[in-house]
Amino acid sequence: MSYPLELTGNVILITGGAQGIGKATAELCAERGAAVVIADFNKDGGETTAAGIRANGGQADFYHLDVRSAEQVEALASFIREKHGKLNKVVCAAGVLLGPHLQPEEFPLEDFEKTLDINVVGPFLCAKYTTSLLEAAGNGVFVVVASGAGVFGGSSSLAYGSSKGGANGLSMTLDRHLASRGIRVNTIYPGNIITDMKLSVDVEAARKEGRPEQEAHDFAAANYGLPPGVAQVIAFVISDEADYLRGGVRTR
Repeated sequence: MSYPLELTGNVILITGGAQGIGKATAELCAERGAAVVIADFNKDGGETTAAGIRANGGQADFYHLDVRSAEQVEALASFIREKHGKLNKVVCAAGVLLGPHLQPEEFPLEDFEKTLDINVVGPFLCAKYTTSLLEAAGNGVFVVVASGAGVFGGSSSLAYGSSKGGANGLSMTLDRHLASRGIRVNTIYPGNIITDMKLSVDVEAARKEGRPEQEAHDFAAANYGLPPGVAQVIAFVISDEADYLRGGVRTR
């Protein structure tokens, strides 16, 4: 199936673009004509993803980033302004899941705080330092990748579920604040998707329960979605064709 290059001329920032849903989104957006800026703490993965996009004829930069750092996110926005002169879309896909299957008394406070810093503070900092660029672009879209966890149900991780509920709340509140400035805000709620993060949780559960690790992989292959499927949803959501879309989109 072929698609029109509906993202041609757009500059798109994707945090967490080195792997999983973020990587699939970066690759698809570049395929559809956008210049993508991949920002991730995973330097090797991010550079490899950007290089692969360029090798296929697309436009991609990699920026090494810790989304918890205000100074680094502000510097990223400056880099985009200087390199591209504009920013049309932001996709906040950076995320972490720590402490699966731990009871409250077992959960390290530092892991809980780290999870919230990456999954909630990270998108806030991206909004803080990119809003002026998105407003100037005139077709700005800001997307937060939350989760079904913490919104429609629980999670294996107390921190992850709490953080994704917080990310959802941040996105809904940003929508109220930014609509008058011409910026559309949407939330994506992926369900069970085959990513390294999700598979590691399932494999750990199998180990604890004395089941073969392969059972976790087999169950995921039969029942979970794939990152490119979510990427297709995100690519539509940030396109001008989705101008009438409001709120969030839930995927499998």
